[in-house]
Amino acid sequence: MKLLGICGSHRSESNTNKIVKRIAESSGVKFELIYLGQLNIGPCTGCLSCMWSNGQCVVQDDMVLLYEKIMDADALIIGSPTYYMNISGAVKCFLDRKFALYFRGVGPEGSRFTGQRPLAGRPAVGVVTVAGRGHERAIESLRRHFEINKMNVIAELAEVVGMEAFEDMPDLIKRAEEAGKKLGQALKESAS
Repeated sequence: MKLLGICGSHRSESNTNKIVKRIAESSGVKFELIYLGQLNIGPCTGCLSCMWSNGQCVVQDDMVLLYEKIMDADALIIGSPTYYMNISGAVKCFLDRKFALYFRGVGPEGSRFTGQRPLAGRPAVGVVTVAGRGHERAIESLRRHFEINKMNVIAELAEVVGMEAFEDMPDLIKRAEEAGKKLGQALKESAS
């Protein structure tokens, strides 16, 4: 079993990334963390070339390195800070570029234009943080992404953290650990 955690803040030691890491650690399964702030992932151009080329994206950047990691993952955690009342641009680019995976010929059947859903049934956790407000819209964006991908949402954390540090919020640490345990249990159940 392998878990892939997407850390969507450009600050590697942000609350968002720390929550994703704590959830992954608490799952009790092997995991890998991807820090989007350390990668060069451009936006989807909407060219639809992936539709005609078995899910191969024409944009040749660091996202190409992530496609197989995503496909190999048994579960996903996606974390995003809330910028301007929604998910960060880095997370939005990541989600948009995942569109190419719909055309790899894997997963429940869709149409020629909507593709298939290769991550269907896999457990997922969404995490968003915010200093003030807007987290409701951000978590809704992640929820919709998981729903469109037919993934099994195990937990959602939409956290108003203000300017506090993750380490100083014991209730949040507990919620992150509980989410990780639920995710680990869902993975173990799906493997048996």
